[in-house]
Amino acid sequence: MENMTQTEAAEIDALVGLPETPPDDGELVDAADLADWLGLTPNRVSALAREGVLPRTPDKLFPLKAAVRSYADHARAGATGRRVDSDLAAEKLRAAKATAEKLEIQNAKSRGDLLDGKQVANEWRGIITDLRAAVLAVPSRVAGRMGLDRATTAALDSEIRDAMEAIADDH
Repeated sequence: MENMTQTEAAEIDALVGLPETPPDDGELVDAADLADWLGLTPNRVSALAREGVLPRTPDKLFPLKAAVRSYADHARAGATGRRVDSDLAAEKLRAAKATAEKLEIQNAKSRGDLLDGKQVANEWRGIITDLRAAVLAVPSRVAGRMGLDRATTAALDSEIRDAMEAIADDH
């Protein structure tokens, strides 16, 4: 950059949108000029001064170099804070989704759309036990009605038990 002419430097400044005159170390500017340097509105510059972000003299002028440095520091700190805040926001989002899912499950249960798995399993266990007892009683009931001998009754009982074991083994 040392070999660059002032005209070339001014052209580059014009391309990047900087004011054409370089700042003096002690140059004081008003809110509108500082806003031009920072790419902000004069109202935002004044607000940043009230917040203590930008240094300002008692007569409401800004030391240009110090104000630009302060604003850059403020912008860097904000960017770091946003990274930390994004992690926190992700955790809050995860917690909110978990809470919403929990509420959806509770609502589905209260509407009767969702049943308790343990309760359903216990109900089916009772039904299967009753069904098993009723099916195993068939050979003796049929034998009593039809006058079957013991061998035939035992054969029916054996076939029913084999069928029930086959079903139990498959599931």
